[in-house]
Amino acid sequence: MNELKEWWNKASTRDQLSLAIGGGILLLYLCYMVLLKPVTEMRDNQLHRNMAQAEALERVRELAATWVNREGNGDSSDNGRSLVDVVNSSLQQNSLRMTGMQPSGANDVRLRLEQVPFDNLLAWLYDIEVSQRLQVKDISVATGSNEGLVSVNIRLHRE
Repeated sequence: MNELKEWWNKASTRDQLSLAIGGGILLLYLCYMVLLKPVTEMRDNQLHRNMAQAEALERVRELAATWVNREGNGDSSDNGRSLVDVVNSSLQQNSLRMTGMQPSGANDVRLRLEQVPFDNLLAWLYDIEVSQRLQVKDISVATGSNEGLVSVNIRLHRE
């Protein structure tokens, strides 16, 4: 150790400065290689895993949507009943009365509801879309004569 100190003291200022700067650069490089590079690689790997998980989640959502549509086509909720029967029973369950109905084919129907409670209408629409798996193709809502009442024209479709 003493020999190293003697050599350092005998070295010129320029040599000492060069060695100090070179040593500092070498120390920074070693810190980068030992500490920062593994951390950045782990971060990059985690980002790739997250992207792969997001893609897998999207595929699962697409498959789930396909499965739900497949189940909807199988008449699982209405047990093979006609569209008119399904609509009538769901209206009765939600305490609604229609003033007019026009079936068009086996899979479409137009309804007119007048002076019905808005909350009941929303509950019925939820039931129609989620439980009965019917699609609302067109809807027009107008305010009724009393507060909370509305008149509705709606076209429903079953796939």
